[in-house]
Amino acid sequence: MNEQNSTPSAKLISHVLLDFSSEAEMELFINYVEKTGANFYENMKKIGLMRFRLNQVWNKEGGFALSSLFEYKDENAYLKGQKVIEKHFKENENFFKKITVKRLTTRTFNLLDYNY
Repeated sequence: MNEQNSTPSAKLISHVLLDFSSEAEMELFINYVEKTGANFYENMKKIGLMRFRLNQVWNKEGGFALSSLFEYKDENAYLKGQKVIEKHFKENENFFKKITVKRLTTRTFNLLDYNY
C-alpha cells in the first residue's frame, strides 16, 4: 500500500452529529437526503464544497444518530455554504418541523491528510 502524507486540499471541515428521537425519524431524514442530496450537493459544490458525506452512527446504543461531514476548500466557501444551508432549511421548513433532531456541530481545520 502506498501511503502519502500530504497537505490537505480541504481547508475547513464541518462535522454535524444528528441525534434523532426515533428510528422512524432518522429513516425519514435519510429518505429526505436521498431525494434532495444530489441537488443540494451541486449547489454547494458551486461555492466550494469539496465533499459531503452522510454516515450512520452504529455504536450509539439505544439511540439513532447520523453524522454529516462537509469539507470546504477555504473559509470563503464555508461562509457561502452557510448561506446556502440557511436557505435550504428555510425552503424546506415544513419537513424539518416534522422531525425532532438534536444537532451538535464542530468546525475544524484540516492539519494532516493521509491518503492510501
